[in-house]
Amino acid sequence: GPTPQVAKGTHVLIPLGETSATGWTVEEEEGEEGAELPGGPALNLYLTAPPNAPIGRYRLSVKTRTAAGEYAAPFDDDNDFFLLFNPWCPDDHVYMEKTSDLNEYVLNESGRIFYGTEDQIAERSWNYGQ
Repeated sequence: GPTPQVAKGTHVLIPLGETSATGWTVEEEEGEEGAELPGGPALNLYLTAPPNAPIGRYRLSVKTRTAAGEYAAPFDDDNDFFLLFNPWCPDDHVYMEKTSDLNEYVLNESGRIFYGTEDQIAERSWNYGQ
């Protein structure tokens, strides 16, 4: 939302190499010694959300601290990500133990949807576009 707050779980602070109070983690990617990406040095990070994290759109910003001072990168829409669900994770509320259920409800590219009112229900084909 427009006013994220740590107390409400809508603003998450994750120190590198530690776990946040809400279970998020961020780890540095192990790279090849002396390897440098085009455009100069880079730091690649792995961000992991806990299974009970709220689904939705997240804005990502990185704050760095060095001997020279602090720098907080501004929010950039290109860094936004959408957290959905993970039916393969036993700790997620939407976990599906049966492979047949995963194939039908998650991995299908098309299916049927039902719409209308309680007294007048209709159905049609739907391309999920996954």
